[in-house]
Amino acid sequence: MNFVSRTALLSIPLKQPAELQWTPYLLDYIYSSYGQDIAQYREDCHLLDSLRKHALNQSSKSPFAIEDLSIYYSQLTFLSSRFPLNMDLNIGWLPIFSQEKPDIMRNLSYEKACVLYRIAGVYSELGCSQNQVSTEGIRKACQFFQNAAGCLAYIKSDLIPEFREKPSQDFELIDALIALMMAQAHECIWLKAVMEHMKHGTIARLAFKVADLYDLVSNTKAIPEYWKIYADTKHNYFKAESQYQKANEAISSGRYGEEISRLHLAQSSNNIASQHITQHPHFMIQSFVDRVTALKHAIERDLVRAEKDNDVIYMETVPEPNQLAPILRSDMVKPVLPSFVSDPSYWLVLADRPNDKLFIKRPLFEKLLPFAVHQAVSIYADNKDYIIKTEIIGKNQELKADRQRLLEGLELPYSLDKIDSLPKSLIDHAEEVQDEGGIQSIFDMLQKIQTMSQKASDLINEGFNALEEENEQDAEMSRQFGKLWSRPSSVALTHHLLTLAQKADRIVQAKVNTWGKAISMLSKPVNEIQQHLPSLSENDPSHHGIVQLLSQLRSKVEDLAKESEQQVNLEKNALSLKDDISQSLLKKMDELTKGSLLVKLEPEQFAQNHIQAHVLSQAGLLHSVSELHARLVLMTSDIPLLSKREKAICNLELAFAKFKEIRINLVEGIKFYSQYTDILTQFRDDCVEFALARKLEVTELAKSVAPSRLLLLKK
Repeated sequence: MNFVSRTALLSIPLKQPAELQWTPYLLDYIYSSYGQDIAQYREDCHLLDSLRKHALNQSSKSPFAIEDLSIYYSQLTFLSSRFPLNMDLNIGWLPIFSQEKPDIMRNLSYEKACVLYRIAGVYSELGCSQNQVSTEGIRKACQFFQNAAGCLAYIKSDLIPEFREKPSQDFELIDALIALMMAQAHECIWLKAVMEHMKHGTIARLAFKVADLYDLVSNTKAIPEYWKIYADTKHNYFKAESQYQKANEAISSGRYGEEISRLHLAQSSNNIASQHITQHPHFMIQSFVDRVTALKHAIERDLVRAEKDNDVIYMETVPEPNQLAPILRSDMVKPVLPSFVSDPSYWLVLADRPNDKLFIKRPLFEKLLPFAVHQAVSIYADNKDYIIKTEIIGKNQELKADRQRLLEGLELPYSLDKIDSLPKSLIDHAEEVQDEGGIQSIFDMLQKIQTMSQKASDLINEGFNALEEENEQDAEMSRQFGKLWSRPSSVALTHHLLTLAQKADRIVQAKVNTWGKAISMLSKPVNEIQQHLPSLSENDPSHHGIVQLLSQLRSKVEDLAKESEQQVNLEKNALSLKDDISQSLLKKMDELTKGSLLVKLEPEQFAQNHIQAHVLSQAGLLHSVSELHARLVLMTSDIPLLSKREKAICNLELAFAKFKEIRINLVEGIKFYSQYTDILTQFRDDCVEFALARKLEVTELAKSVAPSRLLLLKK
């Protein structure tokens, strides 16, 4: 809709459909899902396509525009009882303020919502087109605006939740459009009140309600700017009108100061409306501009008279705006749902149109009724699956997360077990240590490494002995020839080989020496570990109270675990037991054949009720656990023996980590010595060859140095 066409009232732009063919999809679905002969349904499919095209493409000014749209909508309602809401079919509709790209959704309720959106637009156009001079025209306009609002409200409450995905922007405008329709319906009531010369207070309350509703529209972000200007202009005009009427009421009651204050408020608001009209002269129809101008003159005239009379005669104090009594609102209208939406069989009472082939007074796909059981079971299964995933499993996951947060925050059951028994984690660690041979396995592996290390050392020493012999000869030649012997020392060449061969064993041995005692304790049976830990004596004054609290806490934690384990299975099984809905569907057959276009079969409500009871039950359990745990902490915090016990348990937990670390080190050491024995053998052989090569080098170098030494001696 182009707003600058200038009108006293706004209509909702008609939602425009994209191209859609029902026939291929429906025939394929009937064949693949129901296994039926599609020939008997082909005509109904074509009729549905023709009905859609006719209803959505005809002029909104047609006398049958609403009726044809309502028939198509009713057929869609019947269709939704035959086919799943989610479809493998792209349904597209253009946004009302943009005609560039359609919004696509694969959902039958989306088609219904868009059709109803268009019907709301037609109702709003009918409301805008009524004669605003006659009482009957005003009454009809008011009714049409209420019907438009009713359609939009139904979309919001009943259809959008069935989308199961985020709706497009048009559906985010629904609240603003409902407010606009309600504002214009109230405006009709206000206009009728003015025409019938009702009391000033009544007119003021009606005008103030209109102003409120237009304010809601003007503050909606997604609507076009010219709609905001229109709504803000109307908001300020009706705000001024309400204050002006209250000023008239005030002078009638002799409240002269209040009259002046309200006239100033009226003047301020009306000036804003006048400013909008001046800046955007093409946005408003002349009759409305004349009303704003007339109100401006009336306010100015009354204000001059009121201030003069008050200054000379009454001399009342003019109250500040915040001292004035607020103007009450009068709610005279509400969204009204058209009959064809609330009663799917409403189309049966429509007058016949014999020459109109698309005036269909029967539900399409009537022949599918004998197979309604199969179709409804599919819809039921879809709804049941949705409920199980969202209402049951999803809620249980939230409850599980709440339980987990509490148990982890309070370190349960670890914080209980460390007081009078052994934490499960420590028992598991002890069993793992024992399964892997305990401390004795460490000693055995360490002994094996020492043996392999000794063998490696022997190989290295054989090589070093050869090097050492060479080194002694090298030192002797250096003493003999002094500075003339410039060859580098073989010790410098081989020292790094000596240091690299002697590191790893000492590190592992140190770890065993440090943690051996604790690892040895983990190697014992669980009952022996328990006996070696510091324990609270039964004669201790705190013993009885602590034991009682531990028992209560363990009972509550067990209750939580049981509910967590059973909840999903119980509700799944309960729903499965009710999966055979054939008898329920057969009882609905009479309603189907009598023209009711919708049978809503939903999963039983007991599952949701059960999960809600579980929510309350768990909340109580979590509260009890937190409270009992706080009492236990307070009771045990000042007992030194329990602190020693906790420290000993922590030490054993660390010992397990060290046990794993030492085993890894030892396995790596054994692997190292196993893999590199051949390398060390080669190292020894290389050392022997190296020493032999050095000897030959000595002989050659000595021959070259000797003449030089004789020459020096002669000098």
